[in-house]
Amino acid sequence: MRIVLNKNNRNRILILEVFVFIIISIVYVFILKEAYGYMGFNGVSKISNILIGYLFFILMLSLGRKIKSDFYYGVWHVIFIIFYFGQVIFYQFSEGSIKPLLANSIFLIVIFLFSFVKMNFKVFSLKGNTLNLILLVSLILFLPIFLKYYKYIDLSNLLLQNIYETRLFFRGFDDSFFGYLRAPLSRVILPSVLVLGIYLKKPSLILISSFMITFIFLVGALKSVFIGMFAVVLFYYGKKFIDKVYILLYLFLFLCILGIIFYVINGNTFFVNSFVRRILFIPPMLDNIYYDTFNEQPLYWSHNPFGSLFFDYPLSKLPNMYVGESILDKDGMSANVGIVTEGFFSFGYIGVFVHSILVCLIFSILKRIDIKPMFFGIVFVYIYYINTSFFTVLLVTHGLLFFILYSYFFLNKNYD
Repeated sequence: MRIVLNKNNRNRILILEVFVFIIISIVYVFILKEAYGYMGFNGVSKISNILIGYLFFILMLSLGRKIKSDFYYGVWHVIFIIFYFGQVIFYQFSEGSIKPLLANSIFLIVIFLFSFVKMNFKVFSLKGNTLNLILLVSLILFLPIFLKYYKYIDLSNLLLQNIYETRLFFRGFDDSFFGYLRAPLSRVILPSVLVLGIYLKKPSLILISSFMITFIFLVGALKSVFIGMFAVVLFYYGKKFIDKVYILLYLFLFLCILGIIFYVINGNTFFVNSFVRRILFIPPMLDNIYYDTFNEQPLYWSHNPFGSLFFDYPLSKLPNMYVGESILDKDGMSANVGIVTEGFFSFGYIGVFVHSILVCLIFSILKRIDIKPMFFGIVFVYIYYINTSFFTVLLVTHGLLFFILYSYFFLNKNYD
């Protein structure tokens, strides 16, 4: 179904994005730099950087307004908000390198160009009532996990306590079955059951899926699993993909205003630290380190199984561990790396372009499948992982390939 975005919607999004960008800039300059400057969020602002940052921002803002596809409009603007806002502001006010900003601009331009590309392949949708099949598969896959791990669960993790102790404890389990099953179950199948429970107004489905997702979170205390559950509920609302952009913008606006109020009253930085800093500004800070470290010594994808067939990997650790332990000098630290940054340290801006095309091919497949807007929360989670994961890890370990296949059969159906 082709949805035409009207001019008024585009103008409202543009105005709201400018306003939210300014608010986030204020939070960064007056709260985050002061409270977390010692962690790398410091540096003297330069007028030239500020002006160049605004120039990039305005150019991308104008570009995003011209996207016609509702699906690609939603995807592009979500990436613009959670990837690009932080890159621009970090460059403006922390003496960041322009390289990550250029790379992410390439990424957005490629997504824009792909929004006009039409893929043609036959989409098959299972007929009849598939909900019972989905639920049965969920229960069959979940039961072995429950029986094996229920005795080791720490309920204090629900209050975000003892998180790192729990992670350390579960690292002692050598369970590859659970490792590869967790992502499809907790990030794709169960969230879709949760969405269908809301859509069909079936409290039993909501409770069952929420319980299973929560339990999987407790097996290892990975907060991303828990956050994903809230994301699918939050982005369930809205009949079009453009509506999801409004939701995200208002969410960040709410968090920033709440964070400012708490900081002014008692110096509390919980909201601006837990959401704004971690989501928007840690990635560009780490990106700058990656770009400086590998600028003149690209890895040619030798860090993954495919590239290693042609090139020898020059380091003793994977790039994320090398940067975390050897560059940042923090024992055991894995410095998150996104797909755009992976493209750069693999083969410079050519690598960025290659990775951008690969990601856009996936988006185009999802567009052709015609995934329903109510499932956008699952798409959002994978967009987030684009900024925190290697490409091969995203496809296999995080279950992106499974998500594409599952979408093909189940997420384009009408469940009325």
